[in-house]
Amino acid sequence: MLTRTEVERLAAAANALRPDWPLRSLCTFLERDHAHRAYRDVAVALAWVATDPKTQTPKRMNELGPWWQAIAGTETVGSRYTPCDIEGDAHRSFPKGNCSACRADQLARETDTPPTPVQPLTGAYSTGANLVRQAAGLPIKEHP
Repeated sequence: MLTRTEVERLAAAANALRPDWPLRSLCTFLERDHAHRAYRDVAVALAWVATDPKTQTPKRMNELGPWWQAIAGTETVGSRYTPCDIEGDAHRSFPKGNCSACRADQLARETDTPPTPVQPLTGAYSTGANLVRQAAGLPIKEHP
C-alpha cells in the first residue's frame, strides 16, 4: 500500500521523465488506481511506461504490459524490512538484526536471578477491607 509521500515521490519522478504529465494528475492517478500495490512495483512500472515512446498517458500502466511482467518474477515483501529468520509471529514481525523478540529471549537466557516468589498479602487485604468497613460504619472483622 502506497503512502501519500510515496505517491508524491513517484509522481515527481514520472513528471521529471515526462514533463507533459501534470504532477497533480499523476498523484490522483496513482492514488486511485495503484495505491494498493507495492512501492517498488509501481516505481518500476511507472518508469517503464514513462520512458516508452509509445506511451501517451500514464494510464497505460493499467494495461497488462511488459512493465508488470518485469516485476512478476521478483519477490515483493509487503513490509519495508527483511523479517527475522526465526519462525513464529513474535519474531517475524520484527526486522532481522533488530528483533525485539530475539533480544527478550537473549535476556531471559542471561539472567541468573530466579523469579521472585509472590508473597501472599492477606494482611494487607484484611487491613484495607477493615478501613472500608470502618468508613462505611460497618463492624470490623478480625482475621487470624
